[in-house]
Amino acid sequence: MNNKRRPLLRATLATALFSLVALANTSRAAQWDRDVVFAKRGMQELKLDIVRPDKGARRPAVICIHGGAWLSGKRSAYHRPMELLAGSGVVALTIDYRLTDVAQWPAQLEDVQAALAWLVEHADEYGVDVERIGVIGDSAGGHLALMLAAQAGASSNQLRIRAVVNFYGPTDLRDIEKIEPARDPVERLVGGKLEERLNVLKQLSPITYIDRTDPPVLTFHGDKDNLVPIGQAEVLHEALDGAKTPNRFVRMKGVGHGLGGDVEAHLREMRDFLTAYIKQPALNYVTHEDFDGDAARWEPTDAAAWRLVKSKGRHGRSYYSLHKKRSDYQPAVRSPLNISWLKDAPVGDFVLEVDARSTHKPYGHQDLCLFFGRQDASHFYYVHIGRQADAHANSIFLVNGEPRVSIAATRTDGTDWSRGWHRIRIRREVSTGLIEVYFDDMRKPVMRATDKTFGVGRIGIGSFDDTGDFDALRLWRP
Repeated sequence: MNNKRRPLLRATLATALFSLVALANTSRAAQWDRDVVFAKRGMQELKLDIVRPDKGARRPAVICIHGGAWLSGKRSAYHRPMELLAGSGVVALTIDYRLTDVAQWPAQLEDVQAALAWLVEHADEYGVDVERIGVIGDSAGGHLALMLAAQAGASSNQLRIRAVVNFYGPTDLRDIEKIEPARDPVERLVGGKLEERLNVLKQLSPITYIDRTDPPVLTFHGDKDNLVPIGQAEVLHEALDGAKTPNRFVRMKGVGHGLGGDVEAHLREMRDFLTAYIKQPALNYVTHEDFDGDAARWEPTDAAAWRLVKSKGRHGRSYYSLHKKRSDYQPAVRSPLNISWLKDAPVGDFVLEVDARSTHKPYGHQDLCLFFGRQDASHFYYVHIGRQADAHANSIFLVNGEPRVSIAATRTDGTDWSRGWHRIRIRREVSTGLIEVYFDDMRKPVMRATDKTFGVGRIGIGSFDDTGDFDALRLWRP
C-alpha cells in the first residue's frame, strides 16, 4: 500500500509468480490482447490485458489485481507472471480500476466486478471455463480480490469465484487503531476522516462477508509488516476457520510488506492451491453441464420432481432443481428415490465435479447424492452426503441387486449442509477400486472406499428423498 515500496514489491511478486508457474514444468505459446476496454466511467476507459494459451478450450482463468494503496499501481506489473500462467494452461488477465484520485469507494469494487462480468461475456472467445475462475491480488489488490470473491457469491444465482490468493491485503478496516499505519490511503479511499466513515469501513472490510460457502483463500503475510499488520491476516483466517471455509494462512517469519522467507516453499503452496481449486485434472473433458440451455440430456426417475430454473438478470446462472421431496418412483431394492441420470457419457475412471445446495430444512439425514457406475436400475454406486453419519447416511454406498450397503472405509461424522452452494468432487479408479469424495475442500477427501464391483457406468445426481439444486457439472476421464 505504501507507494515508496511499490517497485521492490512489484519485482518480488513478479519473480515469485514466475517461479510458481515454472514449477508446473509446462511450456505453451501465448496469445496476448492488450488495452482491451472493458468498461467506461465518464470519459475514463478502463482497460485490461489478457493472455491465453494458443490451443485448448474450457480453461481456468485468473484475474490479477495490482496493489498500490488504491491510489497508484499499474496492471502491467503482472505481465510476466501472466505469460507464465498461460504457459501452464491458464487464461490470465490484469485489470485497471479507478484510483482514489478519481473516485472513492465503492468505485474500485464496481470496476473489478465489471472486469469479471466482461470475462464471463467473452468466455467463448477466450476459451474460458467460467466456473473455474480464481483471483490473485497484492496489498490493496489482495483486498479487492477478497471483496470480489465475497460479492460474487453473495447472490444465489451469480457466478462463483473458485479460489483467492491474497498477498498481505487488508481484511478488517473496522478498527481504526489497527489500520492507523495506513490512515492516509484509507481516508482517500472512503473520502473523509475514518471516524466519520465507520459504516463505510465496515462495508469495505472483507471480514464482514465471511460465509461457509465463500471460496477457498490462501494468504501470505509477513509477521514484520508495519503497513498492513499481520493481525489483518490472523482475524481473516480465524473467521474462515469459524465458518468452516477452506483456507490456508502462510505466516512469513521476519518478512515485512512483501513476499519473503522460504519463497520456494511458498511457491509450491501456491501451485498446489491453484491446482486443487481451479486447474482441471490431467484428463480429457467428457462433458460439462451448466443448465443454461435445457435439461434434455438428463433422464429423471420421476420427471415431475425436476425442473430447470432460469435465473433472471444479465449474469444470472440457471440450475437444475429437484423440488419434489416424495417421488412417485419406487426402486426394486431399497435405494434413493430421486435420481436424474445423464443419458450419455458412461465412464470407468473419472473425476466428477458438481455444485450443489440443499433446499431442505436441516435434520439428521438431510442429503444430496451423486451416482456413478450405473449398470441398471438396481446396480450402481452412490455417494450420500448427509448431515449426520450412520449406517444409512453420509457414506459411499453399493446397490447390487439388494438394499444399499455402506462401503466407505473412512468418512466424516457428517456434512455441513449450510445455506448456499457447495462444491463436490468424486475421483474413481477402476483398476484399484479407489473412490474418493471431496466436499468444498479439494485437498482432503471426506470419504474414501475401495470396491471393484462395477466398472464403466453412467453418472447421475439427486437425493434419497430430499430436495436440492445442481449446477456447474464437469466430468473428465483418461
